[in-house]
Amino acid sequence: MIKFLKFRYILFFLALITAAFLIFREKTGVQKNQKETINEKNESVSASSGKEETDGRSGEKAGDKKEEIPENIFIKVPFTTQTPQANWDERHEEACEEASLIMVAYYIQNKKLNREIAEKEIQDLINFQLEKYGDYKDSDAAGMVKLAADYYNIKNLKVIYDFEKAEIKKQLAKGKPIIVPAAGRKLGNPNFTYPGPLYHALALVGYDGNTIITNDPGTRKGEGYKYNIDILYKAIHDFPGNIGEIEKGRKAMIIIE
Repeated sequence: MIKFLKFRYILFFLALITAAFLIFREKTGVQKNQKETINEKNESVSASSGKEETDGRSGEKAGDKKEEIPENIFIKVPFTTQTPQANWDERHEEACEEASLIMVAYYIQNKKLNREIAEKEIQDLINFQLEKYGDYKDSDAAGMVKLAADYYNIKNLKVIYDFEKAEIKKQLAKGKPIIVPAAGRKLGNPNFTYPGPLYHALALVGYDGNTIITNDPGTRKGEGYKYNIDILYKAIHDFPGNIGEIEKGRKAMIIIE
């Protein structure tokens, strides 16, 4: 009987040891699995963070990428001078804004332009402004946008103010012409009658490197006329209300949205 009790105690003791061993092994396995899962999550987060911060091909930060534009571009825009019939009277002396707007309007409408049509358009635009606004001289950029909407029903023109030089090429790279107001004498165009206009407007139709290609209505040689971008940028000034203070005007350009 005593031997039998001892044998039962031994079995009970062995059972306790076995149970303790199994419990310990199970806990160790769970902790190991949890640790591996945490490590996998950390590695996943690190990999994900790396993708957000860098470009995998170059190692550069995604936010540091510069917008690339073509080295050159040319937009075919119909041309007219502000004096299609070479008549430099008072009306035509002030018609650079109208001529620039006509070129861009005919580009948008995909219409052909010749001297006769251009002359009629200039006269009609001037008469329209006199009747509707009371004046037609020295329109600022916002005034040209309003005229385009009122006369041509073109409502997708927009003025950008206070822009940096690089914005000129950036906008032209979109394949659409631009109109800019300018202090005419700062352009240094040798084809202007000396000393040149105090206030001027012209269409920009492309660029080649640092050369801006324009349709300048102030001269019969203005189709495709080229200006250095630095000279053009410095000359760009919106009409400030007083022609004698033209160089105080803001940077402004009219784009097609």
